[in-house]
Amino acid sequence: MMDVQTYKPILQWFLYITVFVLGLVYWLVNRNFNYWANRGIEYVKPSFPLGNLGFIMRKSFWDFCNELKDKYRRDYVGVFLAWKPALFVQTAELARKVLVKDHDSFQDRYLYSGHSDPLGSLNLFTVKNPTWTEMRHELSPMFTSLRLKKITELMNINSEQLVQKVQRDYVDNKKCVNLKELFSMYTSDTVAYSVFGIRVSVLNDQLSPLWAITSHMVKWTFWRGLEFTMIFFVPAVAAFFRMKFFSAPASEYIKKIFWNVAEERKCKGTSNDKDLVNHLLKLKDNLKLPANSDADLADNLMLAQAAVFILGSVETSSTTLSYCLHELAYHPEEQEILFNEIDEAYKRTGKSILEYDDLMEQKYLSGCLRETMRKYPPVAYLDRICNKRYMLNDDVVIEKGTPVFVNVLAIHYDEKNFPEPNKWKPERFTSASDSDNVQFTFMPFGEGPRFCIGKRYGMMQMRTALAQLVHKYKLEPSVPYDVESDPYSVILAPADGGSVKFVPR
Repeated sequence: MMDVQTYKPILQWFLYITVFVLGLVYWLVNRNFNYWANRGIEYVKPSFPLGNLGFIMRKSFWDFCNELKDKYRRDYVGVFLAWKPALFVQTAELARKVLVKDHDSFQDRYLYSGHSDPLGSLNLFTVKNPTWTEMRHELSPMFTSLRLKKITELMNINSEQLVQKVQRDYVDNKKCVNLKELFSMYTSDTVAYSVFGIRVSVLNDQLSPLWAITSHMVKWTFWRGLEFTMIFFVPAVAAFFRMKFFSAPASEYIKKIFWNVAEERKCKGTSNDKDLVNHLLKLKDNLKLPANSDADLADNLMLAQAAVFILGSVETSSTTLSYCLHELAYHPEEQEILFNEIDEAYKRTGKSILEYDDLMEQKYLSGCLRETMRKYPPVAYLDRICNKRYMLNDDVVIEKGTPVFVNVLAIHYDEKNFPEPNKWKPERFTSASDSDNVQFTFMPFGEGPRFCIGKRYGMMQMRTALAQLVHKYKLEPSVPYDVESDPYSVILAPADGGSVKFVPR
């Protein structure tokens, strides 16, 4: 048996090598921290080893973008995502160049979870070109006006159940409402039918397979927040540690429900032209895949689109509705204007429910939602990665592989674009249409070829809920006006879910 003296030289050499490697890494990273200084670009001073990400899990990235716009009032500023130099652009003109005019140089998003996470890396939000182009083309027919009119009928039914739950739980039983959770339930019921054709209501306390999925998706624990942060901002680390875009339980639920629905329809010889599963199954038969592609690629592409549609439909709409009700509670005059507009529409149409065309005519209602998304865009930035050397202007060259972020908050809060930007003023948007980006100063759904494909679906989902709630209840404040954001969430979310007091009219 070897004694301590025999091991001693080995341990010494191991210690020397470890110190050398750590020293080398420290030297290389710190040398890289001169990247923006060497190019004469103002930047946020980084620190080893996380660069400018030292705040993670203590405050949200939304707050980071907010502080960036306040501290660096300039067109662009350099940052470091761990060791990786990235550029934040903060004007509408530069946003237009990156997102639209010169899209060929910025085709893909920066975030990525790696090949070990097919649902996370193959969905329409994350997938790279050329697969993205084909999937976008194939999925666009799911969001026509005709389909949206049909699904609005269901959204209205769910909104009625939303009103009933408010009465039952938060008025009659005097419970304190968690707005984020309440609206996650509402959107979950809608997306259950939109994706899988499942008609079930968690709002009516029924067991919902979709709520089993979405409750995992919207539950921002420390670990889920860390996974998302790495995938969005340090994708090399996320890929190395095989981190997942969707939680393991959510991924398994999605696979199980998707294939159960598909198998049932195959056995019965039935289909449902209204839902995403039916569309994806047809798409699979016509999908053109590379000759050397993995045998599971077609299946994974379908599952990934279902998963990201669920997340996108639930997360952003529930956040916007939560903040919109919060602002209305603190703005009784604006709330009364909104109520009168909705009430007049009910009287004019003689209907018990406002249908698709009726809701599209509610200008002030749309203005309330748009102004909420201006002040509280669920995603505070739009990320791209430069795929070839690019001249941003006469002074700035962006090298291939450099992440570029459009700071949406800097543009939404620019006084030249929106005077008194910290105030919530729905009248800013009462004459704008859903497709109007107001000269690239309003981009809560993104812009350019990669804008959110479900934008009109999301807007209608919010319109139906807001119209029915405001018509039935007055909203009064129940929490302080300044709402902290959830530090674990990459997408904006109120830290405590948000709350208001519902008073029957």
